[in-house]
Amino acid sequence: MSVGRYVHRRGIHCESACQCNILAAAGYDVDEDVVFGLDGSFGFSFFPSPGSDPDIVVGKQTIMPLRAARLMGVKVDGHAPKSGKGLMALLQSAPAVITRVDLGQLPYWGLEGRSSFGGYFVNVVRVVDGNRFEVSDPAFDSPVVVAATDLQAARSSRNSPPLSPDWKVYIFGTHRTIPELRLVGPVAVRNLCRDVLKPGNRNMGIPGMKQLQAAASAWPRSKRGEVDDVDAEGRAVRSDALVRQLLHLGDQIETFGTGGGLFRPMIGRFLTALALASNDSRYADPAELFVKSGTLWQNLGRTLLARATVPGADRSQLVEAVVDTVGSVVDIEKRALRALGDL
Repeated sequence: MSVGRYVHRRGIHCESACQCNILAAAGYDVDEDVVFGLDGSFGFSFFPSPGSDPDIVVGKQTIMPLRAARLMGVKVDGHAPKSGKGLMALLQSAPAVITRVDLGQLPYWGLEGRSSFGGYFVNVVRVVDGNRFEVSDPAFDSPVVVAATDLQAARSSRNSPPLSPDWKVYIFGTHRTIPELRLVGPVAVRNLCRDVLKPGNRNMGIPGMKQLQAAASAWPRSKRGEVDDVDAEGRAVRSDALVRQLLHLGDQIETFGTGGGLFRPMIGRFLTALALASNDSRYADPAELFVKSGTLWQNLGRTLLARATVPGADRSQLVEAVVDTVGSVVDIEKRALRALGDL
């Protein structure tokens, strides 16, 4: 492929933003909401954790499915170089390499390994001084420089199973055609309905939300005692396990690269764009339902982040808010998905 000039841009979601920035370097400027919707990873995943460790919630069901690239006619090659030299070699033929990492192992996040998420993505852009890499992280305003040893630790981390990076990187080729959203969008929507309504795994999609409800009801009993944690500035602190769980869920909804509302506003905007591109107003009502669902998720996330650490706060009320909110969004999202399934 012809290597274009890579330009760092802040984005909403790590996967879709990284893809958009690389596609832009190849001359294909596409909206991030559209890439997110076409990629087919939207949904819900629930990963219960043992003991007092916080349960994990993700507003998606697949890590880097690459469906958007296929629908857009872009060839993608996957690699797993286990050394800095292997990564450097790939950069010789691409404007950037999409790289899966454990966010907690990246020094500029300030977490110092005390909190992990191995399903995060950054673009590695170039080598600096032979032993450092320039990293384009869409959660930040500017690129950052990371030592090769730190990037190696982030790429090889096993700290957040089942979401481990496993050295995975991706090279994007140029697009062969520029597809029309009105043609490829309905394909993505059909995948969305199937994957979220009937995922084949009870920890995914609508069944996964019901699993979260059941688990949250038990948090006052299962998430007990004091645990090591980090505060908003990345400093080590001791925390109540239930407080940590509530804060962790709040972050997963609002601040861990979802754009707020657990990706629901993003999928709402994708459906709105599809309604306009296809001149089919039937996509508009499900779009509004996802916006409504996103507002419920967002209100829950903000409430958890604002109130979980307040001295004397009734944490049982916050747990009830989780259970009640999830029940409400299940009803709303089932309506949206069934409406889309009828199209």
